Amino acid sequence: MRRFAAFFLLALFLLTIGSLLLPKYGRETPTTYGFLSGDGSSVSVFVPTARRVSISIVTEDQERYEVQVFDGVRGGFIANLTAVGNMYRELELPDSGTYYFVYHGNGSARIAVGTLSMYPSERVLRTEYIAGGTAAFVLAALVWTGVRR
Repeated sequence: MRRFAAFFLLALFLLTIGSLLLPKYGRETPTTYGFLSGDGSSVSVFVPTARRVSISIVTEDQERYEVQVFDGVRGGFIANLTAVGNMYRELELPDSGTYYFVYHGNGSARIAVGTLSMYPSERVLRTEYIAGGTAAFVLAALVWTGVRR
C-alpha cells in the first residue's frame, strides 16, 4: 500500500510540474479567431486558459460602433469597446471559458481576435500549487519514513 501511495503522489507531483510547462507550448502555437458581423450579431469563442488578446476590427464605413465582450462563465460584460472606423485594442480574458463578442453598428465589420499571451488563471494556479505542494510534502514524508527504517 505504501508503494502505491508513493507512486500516486509522485505521479500527481509530476503532473503538476508538467501542467506548469503547458502554457509554454501554447505560446508557440497561438490561436486566432476571425468572423464577419452585422448589426446585433454575436460569435462565441472558447478559450482553454486565461490570455491577453488583440481585437482588430475593419469596417466598411466610418460610422460609430461598439463591440461588447460577455464572459459566459462569470455572467457579465467585461468590456465595451467603442470606436469610429477601424480599431485595434488589447483585452484581458481573465479565465478559461466561453466569451461572446457582440457587434452593434451600421453595416458589417470583419473582426479578428488573436492571442498575444497565455497563462493559467489564478484559480488554476492556486489549485496546482496546493495539489503539487501537498503531494510533494506527503511524498517527502513517505520517503523519509522509508529511509529511516
